[in-house]
Amino acid sequence: MISSTAEASFYSTMNVGRIALIRFYAYIGLALGISAMAMYGSSGYDEDAFLYQILSMQGLLWGGTGALLGSGLAVILATMKPAMLQGRVAGNTVPWVDGMLLMVLLAVIAAQFEPAREFITYEDQSNLLAPSIVMLMNMLLLFSAVTYIAYLFAPTEFMGRLATGTAYLGIYAAGVALLLRWHESYLFDMEIGHAPVSNLYEVFIFMFIITAAVYLSFERRYQARAMGAFVMSIVAAGVFFGIWLDSVGQGLIKPLVPALQSYWMKIHVPMNFVGYGSFAVACGAGMAYLVRYRLEANGGTAKVLAVFPSLEQLDQLAYKAVAVGFPAFTLATILGAAWAAEAWGGYWSWDPKETWALIVWLVYGAYLHARVSHGWHGKALAWWAVAGFLVTVFCFLGVNMYLSGLHSYGRLT
Repeated sequence: MISSTAEASFYSTMNVGRIALIRFYAYIGLALGISAMAMYGSSGYDEDAFLYQILSMQGLLWGGTGALLGSGLAVILATMKPAMLQGRVAGNTVPWVDGMLLMVLLAVIAAQFEPAREFITYEDQSNLLAPSIVMLMNMLLLFSAVTYIAYLFAPTEFMGRLATGTAYLGIYAAGVALLLRWHESYLFDMEIGHAPVSNLYEVFIFMFIITAAVYLSFERRYQARAMGAFVMSIVAAGVFFGIWLDSVGQGLIKPLVPALQSYWMKIHVPMNFVGYGSFAVACGAGMAYLVRYRLEANGGTAKVLAVFPSLEQLDQLAYKAVAVGFPAFTLATILGAAWAAEAWGGYWSWDPKETWALIVWLVYGAYLHARVSHGWHGKALAWWAVAGFLVTVFCFLGVNMYLSGLHSYGRLT
């Protein structure tokens, strides 16, 4: 109990007030410094090598200068306007950026153990480090899912902390694995290196990160740990599918097909999966709602029901998850249309992937409309969240596996 309180106290101290505000402005300064390097630095912006420019001494100077200026500005603003210390934006943002920077640091350390460039070939990728970290990610996420399920039947503090901790470790393993794959693609050839969002195998790993991260943020804020049994079970199903993808050769790093050789891929695809991951969390909340509803209807004991969040809370969490995912998915659809106009000469062509993306957008748009405008809630929307995610899964997987069209480069081969 004491350690739990100390942890909460440390977390609260780091993510509120002056410390959070300074980090928030430092991160903004860091981003602006790197952007300035791309525009005015000695090497300019080189899409093939910018990842390494950021991590070079030049990147350290530009980004570090921006971070220092941002920190100084935060100190001045906090002194002149103390009310800014009570804002919530900084405290809600900095933990996410902290996590991303930690992933980058771990990936940089792990990259030192990669084989030399002359020992790496497309034909034999067995000596690369990323597959081993993906295997670790698989074990952590599967163990977390099993532990969350066990927590429903044995809701001890130890079991809950073990489930949560392994979920966090799984996120970091997934992030490091993706960053290493990015680095490894450049080890083959600087001209064909690419962001690790180019095939189903890679985007599945990215979806694990988003799904687990959105869920864990809800768990910490709303003490909804029992929902993890449902959300992490969805992640576990994805892990098994990813293992199968790897077994049929989809886990190999391959050169980009011409249609994907665009800067649009780096922003359109991740935004899509922010939506998909959030919809997965909404589905988990919907399933938890339906289970609790059935337990209450069948006279479940107070001990069993006490494990679950209340029906009202689960209803709210499903809504909040959709409210996170829908704007991201909307932006991804708009960006996809812009990419299509550049690549194919038209914003919309009723390609199967585009059509099903529109269906997903309409499903969740109708969910929000029913909730906000007509006051729907409860069991009906819980089923809606579950059914909506099944539609999302078909848009994500079914179209890629069974339908052809302009997005046929995403099909399994």
